[in-house]
This record gives sequence, C-alpha cells and structure tokens, in this order.
Amino acid sequence: MKTEVINIKELYESQVLELWYKYENLPVLTQEGFEYRKFPLLPLTLTKGGILFVGINPSYSQQNNCLPTEKVSFYSNPTSNLKDIQYFERFKEISNYCNNYEWNHLDLLFIRETNQNIIKDLLYDKQGIEFISEQLRISFEIINCVQPQIIVVSNALVAEFFGKKKREHENKFKKIWLGYDLDFDKDFDKTIGTYKIPVGNKETPIIFSSMLSGQRALDIGSFERLKWQIKKILTTNE
Repeated sequence: MKTEVINIKELYESQVLELWYKYENLPVLTQEGFEYRKFPLLPLTLTKGGILFVGINPSYSQQNNCLPTEKVSFYSNPTSNLKDIQYFERFKEISNYCNNYEWNHLDLLFIRETNQNIIKDLLYDKQGIEFISEQLRISFEIINCVQPQIIVVSNALVAEFFGKKKREHENKFKKIWLGYDLDFDKDFDKTIGTYKIPVGNKETPIIFSSMLSGQRALDIGSFERLKWQIKKILTTNE
C-alpha cells in the first residue's frame, strides 16, 4: 500500500506565519543577539502512520552566524537522508530494529532555541503561555492528521504538554493543557506497559521516555528495553 504523505508546508505555513506576526513583539522574539527565534522551523512533510517521535523544539547553532532566509523554514524528512545530524540516529536505529518501520519526527513547538529554560520561562508569562498554547494547537492537529501507530515522547516537558503532572500545574498553566489526563492508576495499560490516548478515531499507544541523544540520553540498557517495547506493541497491533 502506498504511503500517504502529508504536506505540512502547504497545510500550516500560513497559520505559523500568522502566529509569529501576532507575537512579533514578544520579548523572547525581539531579544538582541537571538534573532534566529524569529524564524520558526517545521518538517516539510510527514508520512501517515508509523512511529512518531515527538520533541520539544528545534535547536539552533550560531556557529556560522547566518540567519535563515525564509520567514518560516521547513526541513526535509530525515528518514530520506543517508547522512544526518546525530539527533536522529537513535530514531533510525529503532526503526531498523522494528523491521524498517516508517517513522516521523515532530517538535511540538516551532521556535528555534537550544536552551530549554527559555521555553520554560515562557510558561510564567501570560503572553508567553498564549504563544506556546497556539503552537500546541497546531501540533496536536498535525498529530491527528498523521495518525501514528505509536507515539514516542523523549522529553520531560513534552510529556507535561501531553498531560503528565497536569494536576500539579493546572492552576498555573491552564492554557497549555491541550493534551490528555494521564493518571497512572486509572489510565496506564498494563498489557502493553504504557498509556493510550485518542488520536483521530483510535486509541494510540504513547511511550514517555528520557532523551534519546545528548549528554542526558537514555542508557544502553534502557534503550534496548525501549526498542523491544516499541517493536512488541507494533507487532501486537498488526
């Protein structure tokens, strides 16, 4: 069966551009020396189904001191590149272990920033929360379009946007909760060892993991268990 490709640029470029114009005076977007934050970044296309790896936001290297040229930028699907940045290597390894299962990557936020504390700081500002909330609305809509077979979250803050620690934060961050109630005692599926959330018209397994790359990456043993669990769930659902 032919894989269905979703054109993210065609569907969402105007919405993201409108969002950045709306918040163009937000201090995080006007800070001198950090002009790259004015240029959001999204995947060009995503394929329907498969494994969806979800991160927090695209990073940005200032080494070449050259700003993006497009008001909204799009990167090609990393699964099609023979050589890619280290960040995606473990995603590819999981895909290979699962018999070359199709995979996608999506950051919930589109603002480029390597320092995640900048993202966290936005949650203490009224306009900042609105800025994040509107990005989340688009991202959750994209996830519903993709309808993945399984979602793998490899960032603690992303897990919170999906609904983890909701009771702890809801009075302060009520605007960001576009996700789900994830109560371990009530909602954890003990058959597959993780949660399921409604995506489109079906219940979709979602695994919350530590980061898969970088200094705080998952250790080898935990990564092996993660690969095994993803493959087991996919095989069970076939």
